Order: sequence, then structure tokens, then C-alpha cells
Amino acid sequence: MKKKYLGFGLIYGVIALLIFSVSISIFTESKIDQLNYGFRNCMTIPDSILGVITIKDRDKVVSRVIYTWELLSYLEDDVGIYSTVVDTRNGGRVIFESQPFLEARYYGEIETEVIENSEFRYEEKSTQLVPGDIRYMFLEDKGKFSKDEALALMLPRTHEVSIKGARCDETFLYGGTLTFTCDDTVRTLNISEPEVVNERGSVTYEEWLVRLDEVNYYDLGGRAGMNNKAHKLSDKYVDMLLDGKATAGTKVREGIFTSTASAVYDFDSGNYLITYYMVINPLQIVLRDNLKIYILSVLALILVEAAIVFVVRKLYINQKKFELRSEKLTKGIAYDLQGPLSVTRKYLDNWENIDDDKRSEYSEKIISEVDHMSSMVTRLLELSKLQDGKVKLNCEDVDLLQLTQNIIKRNRQLISDKKIDVTFAYDKNEEAYPVYADLEMIYIVINNFVTNAIKYCDETITIRLEKHRNTVEFSITNDGARIEKTDFGKVWDILYKPNKGMAEPDGNSGVGLSVVKDILDAHNARYGCYSGSKGTNFWFFIDAYDDRSFS
Repeated sequence: MKKKYLGFGLIYGVIALLIFSVSISIFTESKIDQLNYGFRNCMTIPDSILGVITIKDRDKVVSRVIYTWELLSYLEDDVGIYSTVVDTRNGGRVIFESQPFLEARYYGEIETEVIENSEFRYEEKSTQLVPGDIRYMFLEDKGKFSKDEALALMLPRTHEVSIKGARCDETFLYGGTLTFTCDDTVRTLNISEPEVVNERGSVTYEEWLVRLDEVNYYDLGGRAGMNNKAHKLSDKYVDMLLDGKATAGTKVREGIFTSTASAVYDFDSGNYLITYYMVINPLQIVLRDNLKIYILSVLALILVEAAIVFVVRKLYINQKKFELRSEKLTKGIAYDLQGPLSVTRKYLDNWENIDDDKRSEYSEKIISEVDHMSSMVTRLLELSKLQDGKVKLNCEDVDLLQLTQNIIKRNRQLISDKKIDVTFAYDKNEEAYPVYADLEMIYIVINNFVTNAIKYCDETITIRLEKHRNTVEFSITNDGARIEKTDFGKVWDILYKPNKGMAEPDGNSGVGLSVVKDILDAHNARYGCYSGSKGTNFWFFIDAYDDRSFS
């Protein structure tokens, strides 16, 4: 049986795990698809700016390339980027590659005219008298700037940004030094001279610039590790292009662990190639960005698996208890029936040898034993019906006072034979103690309490009825042997046998209180027992009958 329940638990656990795995897989796949879709669209940036290049002026092409880098710099750090300008005439030598750069900007001269001015509204008309201009700077130190340093460069007048000894062409500002202050620290950096600058069309920095209005910092690409990965993949791809093993164009390879996108453009009849290579790790990004969801999902799976283990274990324990209970019940009934059957068989075997004047006495004893066996079987049937839920309560107005008095009268002979003093305590001003109950069922309860008290008492029994706000309390106490404190909860179990100090004069089968428990549970009653120096007490609280409530 244990293997059977272990099998059930394993099956349900595997099903829960499969459902979890499928759900997580679908969720992860959808997130990866969304990420790859956005990544694929990144390639539209260089494509929209460069397209099919027909310009043969290298300076203008380089200017456009830098502009694409400016736009790509706004991508997240998760995207590794590497871009180059390659000279195919010299063995594919890289003459210009992507790196962090600065943009020096001059806004030009603007004339502003106020067209209308009032307390609440005004309009202005701006006229560009002298056009603005920009130049790009690449530094020999390719380290990244901090946020504070980037902010300091954007405010050149405030942070004493100055450029000395530099020259510029139509695209670049190169040579010389860049000096600025940040957090009271003065930094001086050397401005590099890219190979693609136009020396012949260059002028000094002072000749170009009227006024330095702003310096913007652009950090192309993501983390160093991702950029290096893009760099290596790009070099490999360019080598394949030069060897004729790959073709120019735009290619996107979407994957779960790694997605790559490449674009190659040629100009000047193929003498130069412009390359872009981007790479991301989709699964890593999705796991990181949705970490809370995954953690909560795993916790939910653990809770579900724990619930399955708990339920299967409880079912197994209940089944084991049921089997032990059934075994105990079978043995108990067999043992309890053995006595009356043996006595009856003995009487019947000796029937022919019994004097006529004693046959009446023997008949009564036989009938008594048969009645005892019949009562035992009846109580077992009642217990079975109650536990199976086959008994439907027929609740009505039941007077607990009158019912208790009638039961005491029916047991008067037993009480008299044992010389028991019975005290019935209740408020004499109350004419009745109406409760909402099934008459036949509640009769079984009180009759069981009374007969048990008679069986186990020494001299006195006290029965008490008391009205409360919405309930009626019934309690019965006898001065017989005590019930151990550890057995308070066990007395309601089927076939419970009292301790050795409590005699069982009537061969009690032990099913009575189990029937009582099921009946009281069916009535939603509160009940219990207590055994101490003043005796053993059984009690229950049941709903009082109210015409207004049950009409």
C-alpha cells in the first residue's frame, strides 16, 4: 500500500513539475522572442542612414558612420557593438573602429524677436543668423567617463572645459589636449588623431570654433565583455568576407543563448567596407530581468509539491488508520461476541438437564445475552451510517429536560440496584430546555452518557442543565475511577477501552462514545470530557431552539 501511495505522489509531483516546466518554457520563449524582435530592429539604424552607399567622399561616409554610432550608443549595456571602416586594398586593414567618443558642439548665433507679450502669454520668433556646427573627438585614453564627468563636459563654461593645440577637418577635432574640472579635480586628456582625418582640409581649432557651447559623451556599446565578444565575432566574419566565404548585407541569427546581427556596406567600388556587428545573450537577459517572477514560480512549485506530499502522506496515514481501525474493530467485535455466544451455547447445551423451575431463569439469561449482542450490532450499524453520511438529521424542537428525565426513569432499576445517588440540577423556574436537534439521535447521546455514568460510578451521579445565550449545556459527572489525562481525546475513538482501574461490568464494546461523537459533530455541537479529583465529567453545548430562527 505504501508503494501505491508513493506512486501516486510521484505521478502527481511529475505532473506538477511538467506543468511548471511547460509554463516557464512558454513564458521564457515569449520573452526571448520579444527581445530578439527588438534586437533585430537595431539593424534598421545603420541601414536607414547608410542604405546603398553611392557617395565616394570618404569624409562624408565616415561622418555618417559616426552618426550611426551616436544613435546606437543609446542601446542598453546588454548589447555588445563593434563597428569598423575596413580598407580592402590593404589586406582588410581596419582604418577606423568604434570606441567611446565626444561631440563638440557650437550652437551658432540666434536672434530672438518677441512677437506678442502680455501678462499671461507671449510668443517668440527665432532666426538662425550663424549656423551651428559639430566635430567629433576620440581620446587616446579609451576609458569610460563617469556620469559626473560627462555632466561637467556638457557645461563647458562652468567646468572650465578647454581645448588646446588641436586641429579639425569637416568631421573630426584631433590632436592637442582636452582639459576640464570635475569635483575640484583637473583632468587633461590627449585627443587622438584617427587615420581617416583629412589633413589637407584641416584648420586650427581656434579658426573653426567661435564658442564651445557643449561637449556630449557617447559610450558606444555595452559592457566590455560583450563588446569584446562582438569584436572577435566581427573579425571572424570580415575574414570570411575577404576570403569569399560570406557575402555583404544584413544578417540576423536569433538564438536562445546568443543572438547576433551583422551588416556590411561597401563604397568606392568595394575599396572600403563599413561593418557593424552586434551580439546579445537573450536567455541571460530574460532570466535577470524576470528574476522575481522565476523565484516566485519556483517557490510556488515547491509549495505545490509540498502540498502534494502532504496530501498523499495524509491519505496514506488515514488509510493506514482506517485499516488498523477496521482490524481493531474486527478483533474487538469478535472478542465481545465470543463471551455472549459462549454463554448462550453453554445454556443451550445444558437445556435438557435444567430443571423445569429454572428454565425461566435460563431463558431470561439467554434473552439478555441475545439482547446484548443485538444492541452491539445496532450501535455498530448506527456508527457506520453516521460515518458514511447516510443519516439525515430530522431536527426539531426537543426538550432536553424532559428527555433527560425520561432516560433517568428508564434506567431507574439499574440505578437502584447499584444504590447510586443521582442529582439532577437545573433551574426550577425553567419549564423546558428546548434545543434544535434530531430526537432519536440526541436520545442516543444522553442515554449513552447516563448508562456509562451508571456503569463506572461508585456512589453519585450529577446531571446538570444550563441555559446560555444561544445554547444549552448538558453535563454529567460520576465519582468513579478517573480517566487518564492522556486519554481525554481517545475516549471518543471507536473501541476505546478504559484503563485497568475502570471495571467493565457489562462487557462494553467501546463503540458507544464513537457514535456519540459522530452525532454531536452532525449537530455542530461542542463537547468534551474531564476527569479529576471531583469525578469524571462529560459535557456538550448544543444550539437552543428559537421559533424566530427556525420558523
